Amino acid sequence: MNVLTIPCEGMPQPLRREINAMLHLAYRCDGEVSPDEALHRPELEARAFYLKDNGRLAAYASVFGKAITQQGRVFSLGSLGCVATHPELRGRGLGERVVVAASDWLRTCGRYDIAAFSCDAGLLPFYRRAAGWEAADVVLVANENENALRSDTLGKVVMLELLSGRARTAEPLFRGATINLDLPPGEFV
Repeated sequence: MNVLTIPCEGMPQPLRREINAMLHLAYRCDGEVSPDEALHRPELEARAFYLKDNGRLAAYASVFGKAITQQGRVFSLGSLGCVATHPELRGRGLGERVVVAASDWLRTCGRYDIAAFSCDAGLLPFYRRAAGWEAADVVLVANENENALRSDTLGKVVMLELLSGRARTAEPLFRGATINLDLPPGEFV
């Protein structure tokens, strides 16, 4: 079973429907699943990483990117997101495999200056074990709105890696910083 990858924009509709249904189930979302809903906004240029087990979607993760501005300087940010394993297939290391593949791609594709995403504190050991992610002393905020989603008020741990030489040179801009993701209301990483 190999991890497969495809740009989300070019994803066949049956696969997108299967991913939407599995994410709905894995995240225990209320209400009806919208199988034709886009997984990510096109401008994020998301990439899907997934595993199938006996023809059924078993695990999924995505990487998406966007520009952010930190203290007047623009950087490209890549983020790991939508990590899920089908509830009936958990405990077999499938989620770990898609996280490894997505993390390796995120770190080596050359598209991003920084990598940043958030997770529940209880998931930090999983991300650490799977792909060597470590918590950073950083706060992610969705946008400039007064009531914007924030990693610190959501109780999330933030992972941050400076990937490019340009970002490593600017490391003081990120140390202990608040990073505005400039996302639409209701979105977060």
